[in-house]
Amino acid sequence: MSLKIEIQNHLWSIGELGWKLWPQQIPIYNTIRGLPIDAITIAILCSRQFGKSYLGALMATEDCLQNPDVTVLIIGPTIKQTVDIVYQSIRKIQFDAPAGLIKRTKSESRWQIGSSELVVGGFDINNATRQRGKTLYKVYFEELVDSDPDDYDDTVKSDIGPALTHSTCGQIIYLTTPPKIPDHPFLTETVPEAEQYGSLFIYTIDDNKQLNQQQYDACVKRCGGKDTVEFQREYMCRVVRDKSILVVPNFSKERHVSDIALPQHGKYQVTTDWGGVRDKTCSLLHVYDFLSDKDLIIDERVHEANTDTTTILASIRDMESTHGKEIWLNCADVPGQLQVDLNDLHGYSIIVPPKDDWKSACNNLDVGFVEDKIMINPRCKFLIESCNSGTFNKLRTDFARTRALGHCDGLAALMYGFRTQNRENPWPSRPNSVHSDRFFIPVSKSDNDLSELAKGLQPRRF
Repeated sequence: MSLKIEIQNHLWSIGELGWKLWPQQIPIYNTIRGLPIDAITIAILCSRQFGKSYLGALMATEDCLQNPDVTVLIIGPTIKQTVDIVYQSIRKIQFDAPAGLIKRTKSESRWQIGSSELVVGGFDINNATRQRGKTLYKVYFEELVDSDPDDYDDTVKSDIGPALTHSTCGQIIYLTTPPKIPDHPFLTETVPEAEQYGSLFIYTIDDNKQLNQQQYDACVKRCGGKDTVEFQREYMCRVVRDKSILVVPNFSKERHVSDIALPQHGKYQVTTDWGGVRDKTCSLLHVYDFLSDKDLIIDERVHEANTDTTTILASIRDMESTHGKEIWLNCADVPGQLQVDLNDLHGYSIIVPPKDDWKSACNNLDVGFVEDKIMINPRCKFLIESCNSGTFNKLRTDFARTRALGHCDGLAALMYGFRTQNRENPWPSRPNSVHSDRFFIPVSKSDNDLSELAKGLQPRRF
């Protein structure tokens, strides 16, 4: 046996596999391994072309070799996708391993590594149930860019968290580019938690010194340029709004959210998307400002599914009284029987918004943001997040449902309000100071100057 093989076998026996890494992976590997054990949430935002899937599989293999009789989990958006990724990585890692050290079990999603086990999971299954009765030592999260936010949230809080309770390590390591959705819980909860532990690290394409200029330029070209959403997210690891999936991609917090001065005259309206037993109920108070030619969204009230009608109406009326404005119109998307009940039992008369050509209504709303015709008060937090992160379903035939935004109920209310808002001139007309059958005198002329009055006589047009 050659000296090289003896050294390799020794390193395999002690579970030291860092020598199998590519140069660009070593700084990330050293960063993770150098963190203290109490850094339980480790977030590595990493550009494409680093080989982070291979890196995660190698580190998981090391964990199995160095810690007897434990289970290490690698998890991604779907189990099928993750199994395919891990299988390719493990095949490369084990080619020079001692015979029998790494064995794939009858299950396609499990490998026996030494006396421990590497398991592959997905957000589309219950991972905690599959690990019942075992010690889940450590978890590696594979690419999150396309993950469903609710599936991710359930997996971390309900499945993975309890399974790590008795672990002697308990670390969760994320190796990913940022998700496409700005309000994804990985970005709003996991990243801040990692920052708190001092275990958030970012590696962009500029940190990958192994790429030559030709390879770098090819990455830019494939994305359509450095300024594209794809390049900024996939290679610069920036949180950007992916316009291809957003309902109102042209909404901007910087341009469309501001403190609002209410107009002196306006026709105030309350528009409600009534959620019923399945979705949230969102009510918006809004008015058209004739002088600035903008729809102003003044306030909102949001209720969870199954909230009773009396509670919702009390909340709406509280919103109306808070701002002391007479409501010109109540508009609500409700079924026929509820419309009758609102009118007869609660004294709340409404009109039902037009719902024809849903996609056109979405497009018109987005154009409203393009032309800066909509301004939202900062107090409307649910609506703002709905505009910032609300997405279509995969077929673009409906709004997507999420736990945070419901069925994009804030966007639905805004869409109905934008369609039904009265934009006529609300300013009251002023009567002329002098009238006759044939002439009138404009009120702008001075009553003290008869010569000016005479000059101001104009024929009345009928």
